[in-house]
Amino acid sequence: MKEQKQIKKEHFANLLIVAYADGKLAKEEVNLLAQRAIDYGLSEEEIQQLVDNLDQLKFEIPYNQEEKEQQLTNAIYMSLIDGEIAQQEYKICLHLAQRLGLDQKYLDNLIELVKELWKNEQKSS
Repeated sequence: MKEQKQIKKEHFANLLIVAYADGKLAKEEVNLLAQRAIDYGLSEEEIQQLVDNLDQLKFEIPYNQEEKEQQLTNAIYMSLIDGEIAQQEYKICLHLAQRLGLDQKYLDNLIELVKELWKNEQKSS
């Protein structure tokens, strides 16, 4: 069984892949990644290693359903952080959902839910 630290590092790598899917990292994406890195207890060295090897990163699928849903939700949130989900970001979220055993309808419903949460968060900040 994987250590919690390794799971969090893989989760961060998945978010990094989604954030960079459109070929750039927006300021909001960088800020969210920085916050997640702190939340996950990742060092600057660990983050830099992932960024330096971004083109070689592959999605790692979590083992339990709660972590799967959390990763998909975070991937959607990361995709929306710059205000819209780019086509490539959607494709990556769909691919992630499918690898997690979730269908496109589930993804689309979750995107709508996350959009509402994101809008409410923007209003209150």
